[in-house]
Amino acid sequence: MAKSDVLYVTDAECAARIGLPTQDFKDTLPALERAGFPTKDPLFNNRRYWPAVRAFLDKRNGLASSFQRRNPAPLKEAKGPEVW
Repeated sequence: MAKSDVLYVTDAECAARIGLPTQDFKDTLPALERAGFPTKDPLFNNRRYWPAVRAFLDKRNGLASSFQRRNPAPLKEAKGPEVW
């Protein structure tokens, strides 16, 4: 299994995937967790779920999933028969 396929990651692995030195990542954790950063899961050896970390970072940086729409535009009602 490739390292990028691992779903639950240690803080060191998380830092590496993000591109930060481990200590810098650990220094930012309190602020990140206050903002909703995924916490460690005790059922998975106190590791973080990488897809949730990725989703948090995507949302924080203004990226939304292509299938997720916050305020969809209301549908317009058809007026009369449709003409082709």
